[in-house]
Amino acid sequence: MIRRAEEKDAPRISALLKQVMEVHAAARPDMYRSGTQKYSEADVVALLSDPACVLFVETDETDRTIGYAICFAHEIKDDGIIVGRRELYIDDLCVDETLRKTGVGRRLFEHVKAFASERGFDWITLNVWNDNQNALAFYRRMGLKARKTILEYRID
Repeated sequence: MIRRAEEKDAPRISALLKQVMEVHAAARPDMYRSGTQKYSEADVVALLSDPACVLFVETDETDRTIGYAICFAHEIKDDGIIVGRRELYIDDLCVDETLRKTGVGRRLFEHVKAFASERGFDWITLNVWNDNQNALAFYRRMGLKARKTILEYRID
């Protein structure tokens, strides 16, 4: 079942955030530290009351969180050069590592799409690391396309 996250989900979301960080730390140890996470459990609780944030969880039959999507609403103002629009930014989407490739991620993404459509968003956006080939393949299957590319050159 997919639903809005509640405070009781924060410990499990926190545990899943650690799984995400390990994927990033393995791919980019020059940028991410193993054993850390993007949001603490307290941060997750705070996000639940942030009006710009919507946090969805998918739960199993015991109501245990098995995946989540943290999203933020962004309003881009029309300034004469940039066309104004409303974007729903997926800050983080994670499925428990033991349940990946079972449809949980697809269901979460489809839920986010329906939410964005119902609320009049123009775009769904997100960032994904090029080293995360599994995530890239997943998002391509979901129909996402690259909007821009950030290039880097490391100075040794």
